Amino acid sequence: MNPLVSRKDFLKTTARFALAAGSLSTLPVTIQSCSNSPEGAVDRDLRFSNFEEADRVIEILSKTKKVVQYGDWSPFQILIHCAESIEYSITGFPENKSALFQSTIGKMAFTTFSIRGKMSHDLNAQIPGAPPLPRTGSIEDGAVALRKSFEAFINHKTDFAPHFAYGKLSKQEYELAHAMHIANHLSFLKW
Repeated sequence: MNPLVSRKDFLKTTARFALAAGSLSTLPVTIQSCSNSPEGAVDRDLRFSNFEEADRVIEILSKTKKVVQYGDWSPFQILIHCAESIEYSITGFPENKSALFQSTIGKMAFTTFSIRGKMSHDLNAQIPGAPPLPRTGSIEDGAVALRKSFEAFINHKTDFAPHFAYGKLSKQEYELAHAMHIANHLSFLKW
């Protein structure tokens, strides 16, 4: 025989569920506004769904004589940051959000970004637990590092490490996540 739930327990559970559902219903708005778009920088609204699309813009960027940075990172550091993210998808991220976060908020964020075809995130945020980015290097050096990470990713044959926020992703989903990440960063560079 199943025990009956008391009215008090039922109301508590219902209230918790309603609160959680209400919080989750605002997630797309929160995700959409979590980018700290640099003041005065123009958003080029770049959108990449794979490395090939990203590489076309990286090729142009690497041949450009003058690139104006935004925020705290140089264009070199931005490219290294994007390369690190790809490398960590193979080797494992230094720190991860909880499994609960990854399977709820993280999955919803990735789904929202995928539907929009565009990611927005804090453009000055280090990968959690990653060492500080190297301070000096050319755009060409950064482009070489990023392309090496593309190659390592493409040639990787075993499972990928869970994304620190999104959790387990397929190879195709991971490439999309990385491509959107690169697009978000490059959208605010001026050249």
